[in-house]
Amino acid sequence: MKINKLILGAAALAMGGGAFAQSVAFHAGIDYTAWGFARSSYNDDGSATHTNPSAGYDPDGNMTVDVAVRAASFEFNLGLYFNADGGDEEFIDFSDGGKGTPFYKGNMKIGLFNDQLSIYTGKFHDFNGGYIADGSVLGGQYITNLADKDYGAYLTGLEFSPAFLSGLKLFAGFPILPIRGNGIQANEEYNQWKHLGKKIKLAASYALPVEGLDCTLNLGFRPGTYYDGVDNGGTMDTFTETFTKSAFGEAYIQGVLPNFLELMNLVVSYDMRYRDSSYVDIRNETKEKTAFAHMIGVSAEMTFEDLMVLGVEDRFYYAGNDYVHSDEKFIYDILAANAEHSVAGTPISVGLGLAGILAADANGTAFADDDGTGKVNNDTYSSSTSISLTVNDMATANLLAGGDATTYLGFYTKPYFKYSFSNGSLIVAAEFAYSKAFTDDVSNNCFSYRIPVGIKFEF
Repeated sequence: MKINKLILGAAALAMGGGAFAQSVAFHAGIDYTAWGFARSSYNDDGSATHTNPSAGYDPDGNMTVDVAVRAASFEFNLGLYFNADGGDEEFIDFSDGGKGTPFYKGNMKIGLFNDQLSIYTGKFHDFNGGYIADGSVLGGQYITNLADKDYGAYLTGLEFSPAFLSGLKLFAGFPILPIRGNGIQANEEYNQWKHLGKKIKLAASYALPVEGLDCTLNLGFRPGTYYDGVDNGGTMDTFTETFTKSAFGEAYIQGVLPNFLELMNLVVSYDMRYRDSSYVDIRNETKEKTAFAHMIGVSAEMTFEDLMVLGVEDRFYYAGNDYVHSDEKFIYDILAANAEHSVAGTPISVGLGLAGILAADANGTAFADDDGTGKVNNDTYSSSTSISLTVNDMATANLLAGGDATTYLGFYTKPYFKYSFSNGSLIVAAEFAYSKAFTDDVSNNCFSYRIPVGIKFEF
């Protein structure tokens, strides 16, 4: 039985039982951005070129339709997702022969013992269970979700919230489907039970019982990250087609202080990743090793008299030898800020977003990803939160040939106007980005700009 049929069958049962449910909630969202004008200018070692002015739409635009059924201790969630051109290619499902599917989530939650024990199972979208707090400016953290479309949307897990220790939550899960064992495709080696222990996903959250300190501590660990049921897009050349090798292991710790000094919402994060890697030594022999990468993130958000919201966030990365590429190491830092002021008595607000990026590597290959867009290799960092030379996937400086230590700079600004409706908003903005990659001998840079018009509705 295909997973889509299972989801549809469960949805039919849920809808059929709607009369007995305590609540049935429908939600629809539309989030589209069109660029009325866009252009990029390049200068490659003194040779200047530019693109023709163009118009288009943001490929990340989408429409979603969701239904949530609640009945006693049972929850069922079903969701449809359509990308900017109305297609369903965003979510690739191996359970249906690697075809695109509009069903981006279909999952259940069952609460037991007064919700001290909860069972999760099904297909999830960007699911972290509340164990990872987003940043105030850059949004999703560079910390891997418990389940998502990049590394596997399927998850079965248990959450324990003991009544005897208020504020504590513990989670353990595996990429197990309600049918066909430990993965999506039957009779594949990577779905055999002997590999299951490598795929465990652990998380914990504890609200510290400290007088006068409103603080929650989040932790997580996964010994391996596998492309369970996900189309790898041909980028996993270093791993076997059976996906029995881990892309990386990961551990993180995060502190969330929503009323830090009674002034700001503060989030401090540390993430460590490690993976089996290889490098070529001075005798031109290939050696195996364990390579490491580290991230430290600090995010702060302040609200002034309900009219001004100011967010500031910094994320610093260090990837040791051979983590992103053989015989390569690099550092990366992005500092971003966003300020939005609401005009009193009106639905109008104005804002300004800023970001600065500084990075350096040893051999000029840190950003040599397969698509050439100036992003760190997405086998080791998910595509939704990839480390890039710019913000919002704007054009970047052409990458250099590699072989020499390279420095990278990036600057981004976005002034915008926002008009809020009762169930949505309209944003008109101007985006400007500058990026540069240079060595002692060569310098490439790019200046790009565009006029986005975005509209968002929720029903």
